[in-house]
Amino acid sequence: MKKLQTMFISMLMMLVYSSTIYGQKIMKLDNDLKANSEPMEAKLKGISRVGKYEFGPYKIVSGKAGWGTTKWSEDKFNSETYSESKSKLSFVFIVNGKDTILVNTTTNTKFSESESKFFGGDMTTLNKSIDNYIALISPSYDTTGWKMVLVSSTGAEVAGKFKAEGILTNGVTNIQIREIKQWEDGKNTTFKMICGYGFFIDNNEIAAVQSNFDLTPKKFVWLHQNLDEQMKSILAAASAALMVHDVDTESHSKD
Repeated sequence: MKKLQTMFISMLMMLVYSSTIYGQKIMKLDNDLKANSEPMEAKLKGISRVGKYEFGPYKIVSGKAGWGTTKWSEDKFNSETYSESKSKLSFVFIVNGKDTILVNTTTNTKFSESESKFFGGDMTTLNKSIDNYIALISPSYDTTGWKMVLVSSTGAEVAGKFKAEGILTNGVTNIQIREIKQWEDGKNTTFKMICGYGFFIDNNEIAAVQSNFDLTPKKFVWLHQNLDEQMKSILAAASAALMVHDVDTESHSKD
């Protein structure tokens, strides 16, 4: 049932990869963040269930994947299949080799698919997928924790095919998370896929993470130089959580 869908996703990845392999693309930032930050390349160290990314003075030193469950239901009259999956993971994030931040995440994803029969086989269409991602960010040096919520949707029933928005908050400071689908040269990403996220306060971009689903080899994090070190650490941990989530989402899409 999923053979053609899997083939389509593979072809999509190949098309996007071919568009980026000849030159590293950087996503679009607002002018102030671009002028007041330096891109930190996030490099993946080793192979593990939770990606151990390192960038600047920040790195994931350990991670653990928790339970995962999936359940299905089927509407045979409309040839639709519904599924819901839940998973957990956690990782330890280090700042300057000393300060520790614990990040615990949960993901709840709901899918709706329809199957069409035609000569030569079946074709499965993803009607809609809604992904609710929550990350609890707990620094060891502060009693105040942060919560990040990102809601993403994709599928034939979603306008623009790929949508995401979220918030990072400690109950006092609210930071908006916005999807980015544009490269720095002004061109849209292939198929208008999400290439990263920007963090905004009062409509001003204070940080960003290039956390692509499109197989671009390099990922980057930007932190505004005027932020204090604690805020930089929280935004760096949130960026790492988004990178880990995007890799986890990508792996599930290929199952």
